[in-house]
Amino acid sequence: MAVIIGQTPTVVLSRTAQRLLLEVVEALVSVWGGDRVAVRIGPSGTWNGMSDSNPLALFDYVAEQLNRFGLAYLHIIEPRVKGNVLIAEGQAPVASEQLRKIFKGKISAAGGFEPDSAEAIVEKGDADLVTFGRYFISNPDLPKRIKLGLPLNDYDRTTFYTFDARGYTDYPFYSEQAAA
Repeated sequence: MAVIIGQTPTVVLSRTAQRLLLEVVEALVSVWGGDRVAVRIGPSGTWNGMSDSNPLALFDYVAEQLNRFGLAYLHIIEPRVKGNVLIAEGQAPVASEQLRKIFKGKISAAGGFEPDSAEAIVEKGDADLVTFGRYFISNPDLPKRIKLGLPLNDYDRTTFYTFDARGYTDYPFYSEQAAA
Protein backbone atom coordinates (compact mmCIF):
# COMPACT_ATOMS: atom_id res chain seq x y z
CA MET A 1 0.00 0.00 0.00
CA ALA A 2 1.54 3.34 -0.99
CA VAL A 3 0.41 6.89 -0.42
CA ILE A 4 1.63 9.07 -3.28
CA ILE A 5 2.20 12.73 -2.49
CA GLY A 6 4.32 14.60 -4.97
CA GLN A 7 4.80 13.97 -8.65
CA THR A 8 3.07 11.27 -10.70
CA PRO A 9 0.39 12.18 -9.73
CA THR A 10 1.54 15.51 -8.40
CA VAL A 11 -0.01 16.83 -5.23
CA VAL A 12 1.46 19.75 -3.36
CA LEU A 13 1.36 19.48 0.41
CA SER A 14 -0.29 22.53 1.90
CA ARG A 15 -0.72 22.60 5.67
CA THR A 16 -4.18 21.11 5.22
CA ALA A 17 -2.87 18.42 2.87
CA GLN A 18 -0.10 17.44 5.28
CA ARG A 19 -2.70 16.87 7.98
CA LEU A 20 -4.70 14.78 5.51
CA LEU A 21 -1.56 12.83 4.57
CA LEU A 22 -0.80 12.02 8.20
CA GLU A 23 -4.40 10.99 8.88
CA VAL A 24 -4.46 8.74 5.81
CA VAL A 25 -1.12 7.16 6.74
CA GLU A 26 -2.34 6.61 10.29
CA ALA A 27 -5.47 4.87 8.99
CA LEU A 28 -3.48 2.69 6.58
CA VAL A 29 -0.94 1.73 9.22
CA SER A 30 -3.72 0.80 11.64
CA VAL A 31 -4.99 -1.74 9.08
CA TRP A 32 -1.86 -2.91 7.23
CA GLY A 33 0.97 -2.14 9.65
CA GLY A 34 3.72 0.39 8.99
CA ASP A 35 6.02 -2.12 7.34
CA ARG A 36 3.45 -2.54 4.53
CA VAL A 37 2.84 1.17 3.90
CA ALA A 38 5.10 3.59 2.02
CA VAL A 39 4.79 7.28 1.24
CA ARG A 40 6.01 9.02 -1.90
CA ILE A 41 6.73 12.74 -1.76
CA GLY A 42 7.94 15.31 -4.27
CA PRO A 43 9.24 18.22 -2.18
CA SER A 44 9.57 20.47 -5.22
CA GLY A 45 6.43 19.24 -6.95
CA THR A 46 3.91 21.60 -8.47
CA TRP A 47 0.46 20.96 -9.83
CA ASN A 48 -1.48 23.40 -12.00
CA GLY A 49 0.81 26.18 -10.86
CA MET A 50 0.34 25.38 -7.15
CA SER A 51 3.32 24.97 -4.87
CA ASP A 52 4.23 25.62 -1.28
CA SER A 53 5.90 28.89 -0.30
CA ASN A 54 8.34 27.07 1.99
CA PRO A 55 8.68 23.46 0.82
CA LEU A 56 11.87 22.85 2.82
CA ALA A 57 10.16 23.53 6.15
CA LEU A 58 6.99 21.72 5.12
CA PHE A 59 8.68 18.51 3.98
CA ASP A 60 11.09 18.55 6.92
CA TYR A 61 8.02 18.59 9.15
CA VAL A 62 6.27 15.85 7.16
CA ALA A 63 9.37 13.62 7.24
CA GLU A 64 9.66 14.11 11.00
CA GLN A 65 5.98 13.24 11.52
CA LEU A 66 6.25 10.13 9.32
CA ASN A 67 8.91 8.69 11.63
CA ARG A 68 6.24 7.58 14.11
CA PHE A 69 4.64 5.14 11.66
CA GLY A 70 7.55 2.74 11.02
CA LEU A 71 6.95 2.94 7.26
CA ALA A 72 8.33 0.43 4.78
CA TYR A 73 10.08 3.39 3.12
CA LEU A 74 9.83 7.05 2.18
CA HIS A 75 10.06 7.52 -1.59
CA ILE A 76 11.54 10.93 -2.42
CA ILE A 77 11.39 12.54 -5.86
CA GLU A 78 14.38 14.80 -6.41
CA PRO A 79 13.76 18.39 -7.59
CA ARG A 80 15.86 17.90 -10.72
CA VAL A 81 12.90 16.08 -12.27
CA LYS A 82 9.54 17.55 -13.20
CA GLY A 83 7.08 14.97 -14.45
CA ASN A 84 9.06 12.88 -16.92
CA VAL A 85 11.58 15.62 -17.76
CA LEU A 86 15.02 16.07 -16.24
CA ILE A 87 15.17 19.84 -15.64
CA ALA A 88 18.44 20.17 -13.72
CA GLU A 89 21.09 18.01 -15.37
CA GLY A 90 23.91 17.19 -12.98
CA GLN A 91 22.17 18.54 -9.87
CA ALA A 92 22.98 16.52 -6.77
CA PRO A 93 20.14 14.64 -5.00
CA VAL A 94 19.44 17.41 -2.51
CA ALA A 95 15.99 16.29 -1.26
CA SER A 96 17.18 12.85 -0.16
CA GLU A 97 20.26 14.35 1.47
CA GLN A 98 18.15 16.84 3.46
CA LEU A 99 15.41 14.42 4.48
CA ARG A 100 17.87 11.65 5.46
CA LYS A 101 18.84 13.91 8.37
CA ILE A 102 15.23 13.79 9.58
CA PHE A 103 13.57 10.57 8.45
CA LYS A 104 14.85 7.54 10.37
CA GLY A 105 13.45 4.77 8.14
CA LYS A 106 14.34 3.49 4.70
CA ILE A 107 14.57 6.05 1.88
CA SER A 108 14.04 5.32 -1.81
CA ALA A 109 15.39 8.13 -3.98
CA ALA A 110 14.08 8.77 -7.50
CA GLY A 111 14.56 11.28 -10.25
CA GLY A 112 17.35 11.59 -12.78
CA PHE A 113 19.65 8.85 -11.50
CA GLU A 114 22.22 7.07 -13.63
CA PRO A 115 23.81 3.83 -12.37
CA ASP A 116 26.88 5.69 -11.03
CA SER A 117 24.89 8.39 -9.21
CA ALA A 118 22.54 5.73 -7.81
CA GLU A 119 25.47 3.81 -6.39
CA ALA A 120 26.96 7.02 -4.97
CA ILE A 121 23.82 8.09 -3.08
CA VAL A 122 23.47 4.64 -1.52
CA GLU A 123 27.17 4.51 -0.60
CA LYS A 124 26.89 8.00 0.93
CA GLY A 125 23.94 6.80 3.03
CA ASP A 126 21.41 9.38 1.83
CA ALA A 127 19.22 6.62 0.35
CA ASP A 128 18.81 2.92 0.94
CA LEU A 129 17.71 2.23 -2.61
CA VAL A 130 17.18 4.09 -5.87
CA THR A 131 14.18 3.92 -8.15
CA PHE A 132 14.66 4.00 -11.90
CA GLY A 133 11.82 4.92 -14.25
CA ARG A 134 13.01 6.06 -17.66
CA TYR A 135 15.88 3.59 -17.83
CA PHE A 136 13.64 0.69 -16.83
CA ILE A 137 11.38 1.54 -19.73
CA SER A 138 14.24 1.56 -22.25
CA ASN A 139 16.21 -1.32 -20.71
CA PRO A 140 14.06 -4.36 -20.00
CA ASP A 141 17.15 -6.01 -18.48
CA LEU A 142 18.27 -2.98 -16.44
CA PRO A 143 19.45 -4.86 -13.32
CA LYS A 144 21.67 -7.11 -15.47
CA ARG A 145 23.08 -4.13 -17.36
CA ILE A 146 23.91 -2.28 -14.15
CA LYS A 147 25.43 -5.36 -12.49
CA LEU A 148 27.63 -6.15 -15.51
CA GLY A 149 28.41 -2.53 -16.44
CA LEU A 150 26.76 -2.90 -19.85
CA PRO A 151 25.72 0.19 -21.84
CA LEU A 152 22.16 1.42 -21.45
CA ASN A 153 19.68 1.97 -24.26
CA ASP A 154 18.74 5.61 -24.72
CA TYR A 155 15.09 6.33 -23.96
CA ASP A 156 12.71 8.22 -26.20
CA ARG A 157 10.71 10.77 -24.18
CA THR A 158 8.23 11.26 -27.00
CA THR A 159 6.89 7.77 -26.32
CA PHE A 160 6.29 8.33 -22.58
CA TYR A 161 2.69 8.43 -21.35
CA THR A 162 1.15 7.70 -24.73
CA PHE A 163 -1.61 5.28 -25.62
CA ASP A 164 0.70 3.18 -27.76
CA ALA A 165 2.88 0.17 -26.96
CA ARG A 166 5.75 1.77 -28.94
CA GLY A 167 8.45 2.76 -26.52
CA TYR A 168 7.28 0.36 -23.82
CA THR A 169 7.63 -3.05 -25.40
CA ASP A 170 10.10 -2.60 -28.22
CA TYR A 171 13.42 -1.82 -26.55
CA PRO A 172 15.95 -4.65 -27.00
CA PHE A 173 17.57 -6.74 -24.31
CA TYR A 174 21.36 -6.47 -24.32
CA SER A 175 21.75 -9.99 -25.70
CA GLU A 176 19.55 -9.02 -28.68
CA GLN A 177 21.69 -5.93 -29.35
CA ALA A 178 24.95 -7.87 -29.11
CA ALA A 179 23.66 -10.46 -31.59
CA ALA A 180 22.60 -7.80 -34.12
